[in-house]
Amino acid sequence: MNYLECPMYLWLSKNRPELLPEDDAEKERILAAGREVDEFAKKLFPKAIEIKGYNEIGFEQTQKALAQNPKALFQPTAVAGELAARADILVAGQTPGTFDINEVKMATKVKKEYLYDLGFQKICFEGAGIQIGRLKLVHINGNYVRHGEINPSQLFDIEDITEDVNEKLPQIQDEIQRALKIINLKEEPSVTLINSCANPKYCDYIEHYSKISEDIFPLAENIQMPHLLHLLEREILDHKKVPATLLGKIGFEPPVEFTNINTEGIKRELAKLQYPLYFFDYETYNCAIPPFDGTTPYQQIPFQYSLHIQDAPGAQLRHADFLAQTFENPIPGLLEHLQKDMGSKGSVIVWFAPFETGRNKEMALGNPEFAQLLNSINERMFDLMVIFKFKNQLYTKSEFKKLASLKVILPVLCPELSYKDLAIQEGGTASASWPIMTNPQTPPSERERLKHDMVEYCKRDTLAMAAILERVRADLDIVV
Repeated sequence: MNYLECPMYLWLSKNRPELLPEDDAEKERILAAGREVDEFAKKLFPKAIEIKGYNEIGFEQTQKALAQNPKALFQPTAVAGELAARADILVAGQTPGTFDINEVKMATKVKKEYLYDLGFQKICFEGAGIQIGRLKLVHINGNYVRHGEINPSQLFDIEDITEDVNEKLPQIQDEIQRALKIINLKEEPSVTLINSCANPKYCDYIEHYSKISEDIFPLAENIQMPHLLHLLEREILDHKKVPATLLGKIGFEPPVEFTNINTEGIKRELAKLQYPLYFFDYETYNCAIPPFDGTTPYQQIPFQYSLHIQDAPGAQLRHADFLAQTFENPIPGLLEHLQKDMGSKGSVIVWFAPFETGRNKEMALGNPEFAQLLNSINERMFDLMVIFKFKNQLYTKSEFKKLASLKVILPVLCPELSYKDLAIQEGGTASASWPIMTNPQTPPSERERLKHDMVEYCKRDTLAMAAILERVRADLDIVV
């Protein structure tokens, strides 16, 4: 499946794994969540036999287990020539001598790549002499609401996608042959491999693949034009090394420093602000298995907020915050604190308002006693990000690269407030840290360290908004 994610990922994982980034806290959290989902899926088949080992060892154990005529196997392995596959759950089929593959996924719906995943497994298992009947996807039911203990039969939906997979089998066979060729590519930059990338605009692995050589793209002319354009725009490829005629052909314009400020447009936006100003930000936690009663899969659950308050023009900022200290539904406690910290008048300044307004609407539905507070916050919300969206043409700089995230804007306008000095530098790590910080088995010193780091990260977000607003006003000579 590494091949389907990205051909370069497959090559790197097999040939140069040291060039791949280490798993961060957020990646570890996702992997742990996947293991948790697998454990709940196993409860759907209580009499299944679990297979230990990978590749040849796993295949040997699978064959021994199959000889016992089992009802189901967990983690069975098949090896067929150069191919090896490990299924999640193999279940005895309705036709004697056949087995159905049940693939467990954390998603809430069928995705195209899952057809390839199951198709590859079918090819491999049948190549190993194990007859496959139906192909099923066991995925999360996005409408499930937790009440008490998790009910696996309600948590999961099981979809039979056999026909859809079978239609793809010829194409999957072709992809397998391409993947085998990629694994065997020599250790040198491959334009063919770069051209096979399905998402060059965002793919991380092109950047890691480029570390094989200091000059990985000596033959820019052989890179597909859309791929070449994205590589240049992302500065993975130095435009100075590409012939000017080729740059013109693909429509690439070398970056030119610029600053465009629409003074009147920005003033119209800022005129909406009313004091006191509340610079506000949530941190949220979500996972496939609803962690608390009344929650659903992947619901964004606020467990922390930061609030910088400026009571009047020129007044010193004061800070208030909340961070849930135990791993239980944090929303009631958070809302109680928020009601004390957030006044009933004044603008609530956020970065990307749809996120905060969405959380407030969800919490208002589940906590009607706080609906007035949350609706008031939404009515008074001001999205500072709007000023920096490239399409709005209010405040643009070449350094923004047409992006408007807080992590991009802050170091350009207020470099003294970058996130580089923080132990936690992005929201995914903060979210992953919360269950660790609240776990009683975590050493007290580690809990205190995580608490400090999480508070400082969320605090930086709201302080950053205040600093950016001050910088914009200074650039426009706005006196308030």
